[in-house]
This record gives sequence, structure tokens and C-alpha cells, in this order.
Amino acid sequence: MLRSAAANQCSKPDLIHVHSTEFAAVAAAAGSLYRVPIVYTCHSMVSAGARSPAGQNQAKLIRIASRITVPSKWQAAEIIRLYPGSHTKITVIPHGVNFVSRQANITPAKLLYVGRLIPSKGIEPLIKAIALLSRNRKEVSLTIVGSGKAQYVNHLYTVARNSGIANRIHWMKKSSNDAVQRMYPSYGAVIVPSRKESFCLVALEAMASGVPLVSTLSGGLKEFVSPRNAQVIASLDSSAIARAIAAMWNNPARTKQRVNAAQRTAARYRWPAIALRYQSLFMNLKKGR
Repeated sequence: MLRSAAANQCSKPDLIHVHSTEFAAVAAAAGSLYRVPIVYTCHSMVSAGARSPAGQNQAKLIRIASRITVPSKWQAAEIIRLYPGSHTKITVIPHGVNFVSRQANITPAKLLYVGRLIPSKGIEPLIKAIALLSRNRKEVSLTIVGSGKAQYVNHLYTVARNSGIANRIHWMKKSSNDAVQRMYPSYGAVIVPSRKESFCLVALEAMASGVPLVSTLSGGLKEFVSPRNAQVIASLDSSAIARAIAAMWNNPARTKQRVNAAQRTAARYRWPAIALRYQSLFMNLKKGR
């Protein structure tokens, strides 16, 4: 890649920006070749662990980066805990949204989960919560949008079957961001039952779309989610998730207040303002070379 760039007489870059761990070696080689700052945007710690190939690549990026951008203070603290001394490199820049604020066509019992299918996302207790809710709410359903390892996805299918609600769970593979944005307004709520989140763009997108949010306050979520703008899941088990969803249904006036507050929250995260923060960071690094 670098030889091709040199052969085509590409101009020297002002900096190198990388956010995928698989490009750690390329970023390191480019930084050495061009002697320019490297910016690593770290969305989360790799789920496979620090000893995995992806974990080793992430450690390399954290070591060689001139600046590390993260979406939340919580994520910054995680990096500092695992890599002492990295605190001087870290800049917090949250994710952004294209502010939508459309009128939701709400079907209250139609629920939506969007995200990776991994254990820390709380999907298994969410499925079991749907089973609990179905005892009194016969029309309840859950659409799960995302992908994961086949073994874990098959386990989730089994959980749904054993809970007697396989027909209430609709599975969709990972979709484009535009497709997901179009989905939000037709659901009664977006459910975020995560045990750990570096930020959770899905929660912010739900807020911007005028859809009720039922969420934990795990990790970076608590930096913009609160009882003022979401129905909070008090603990990470199926009963607590079911109670939170039922509370959202049973108090429509309070839910509407939260939706309005959520849209005001989302307005603070519009992409043009977030992009300016990246621009400022890049320009300061360029001046400081």
C-alpha cells in the first residue's frame, strides 16, 4: 500500500488517522515513513482480549499514537486502566447524529434491539424478558438487528425457542445505518440492555428519532442517558428489563416527556459540531509538528 502510494508520487500526509486494529502495522509503517502524527480513534476495547491478535494490534496503536480519541470519559478511563501513562494522549470526542426529530409512528408493543450479538450486550436476558412480558401482553414482539459468531447466535435462537417465544423474535442481519435510521420510527421503543458500552450510538440515534429509549446506564451510556430522557433498566437481569419496558408502556405521559427530553439531548450531538472538534484536533496536531 505504502509502496503504491510512493510510486504514484502521492503527497506527504499531514497526519494518519486509523480506527481499525487490523491496520496497526500499516499505520506504524506509514508513521515511520512520513514522520507525521498518528491519530487512533478507539471505539471500544477489543472483545477478544489483550492477548488476542486484535488485542495486540490495539496495544500497538495505543503505544504509537500521538493522540487517541475516544467517545466517552468511561472509555478513556478503561484505556488508562489497561495502559497506564496513556492519559496524556487521550481526547474525548463523542459520536454524533444527523438530527432527525421525525414523528414516530409508534406501535408500543413492537420493540427493537440493534447492535452486535455478543454476551455483553444483554440480548439473552432481553429475550427472556420478552417471554415474561408475553404473559400479559400477547402482542409483544422484538426485532433483533445485528450479527455475531454463529455459535452464540445459535445459542440465542435456542433461548428463544426454550422460552416459548420463537415466533415473537424477528431476526435481521446487520443493516446499513440508513436502513436502521428508517426503522426506528415504526417501533414502540429501542431497548439497550448492555452490561458494557463505550458510548452506544444506537441509544443516541433512538433519541434523535423520537423513539422511547429503555436502557441501562452501563459504561459511557450514563454520560448522556438518564431517568430524564429514558426509562432506565435498574439491573442486568430479565425481570428488571421486563419491569422497565412495562413501566415505559404504563406511563405514556412520562414516556412522552422523556422522548422530548431525549431529542433535546440528541440535539447537542449533531455531527457538524462533533466534526469541528475533530477538525480542531487535527489542525492543532498539524501546527505542532
